[in-house]
Amino acid sequence: MNKLVLILIIISILLFSLYTYDDNLKISFLDVGQGDAILIRTPQGQNILIDGGPDNVLLSELAKVLPWWERDIDYLVITHYHADHMMGFIEVLNKYKVKNILVTAHQPDDFLYQVWNDKLSERNIQPTIVKAGDKFIVSDDLYWQVILADSDHEDYNDNSLVIKLSYKNKDFMFTGDLSIAGEEKIISSGIDISAEYLKVGHHGSRYSSSDEFLKAVNPQFCIIQSGVGNDYGHPHSEALSRLENIGCQIMNTQNLGTLNFSF
Repeated sequence: MNKLVLILIIISILLFSLYTYDDNLKISFLDVGQGDAILIRTPQGQNILIDGGPDNVLLSELAKVLPWWERDIDYLVITHYHADHMMGFIEVLNKYKVKNILVTAHQPDDFLYQVWNDKLSERNIQPTIVKAGDKFIVSDDLYWQVILADSDHEDYNDNSLVIKLSYKNKDFMFTGDLSIAGEEKIISSGIDISAEYLKVGHHGSRYSSSDEFLKAVNPQFCIIQSGVGNDYGHPHSEALSRLENIGCQIMNTQNLGTLNFSF
């Protein structure tokens, strides 16, 4: 065997071993422009992908945080059916083996949803509809819970699937594009939504992240996913002021690119 080929094989095996036995929880807020896409890599090797961004840039961003041999997505989560949260998933279905797809019961009557539904039929994939209170246990110290999963609002944003992930002594809130009305519903439920890390709702829109909601979450880190020069002016100054008032460290993919955390 060619010596160079043998060396490359040995290096590949070593890299595979290092990656496989990394027992950290890794969360990457991917820089997909004006949209959301979050990859969670569990210590057990599961890949959870929350939202898929507006286009195929998702594939190149995934390639930066996953090794080249990794082709499994254990859970693909659609918070709601807006293009900037799901268009990248079309090609993900072509490139990766998607084991589970989690959605709310919302089934909009529009072209984008029909395209998506046709793709699922082509791949013979049946999504799982989740509801508030559903819990997914990965291990004794890692689980995630559905906080809100409405499906009957005219505004798609208020049908956002909201998830809280807990790992050891840290908590993470993922809010999709939930508006203040949805935040109020969560607060009125009395459920504990305190979390050190908050994925800021609706790309930092003024119509999300109320003072009351931020007080209930009480985050130390507030992550915004928005695109440079986006047409909506995200993040809005009103939302930024509320985030500043709560005292969290504000981080934005628009300025910092993909944000990687390891615990």
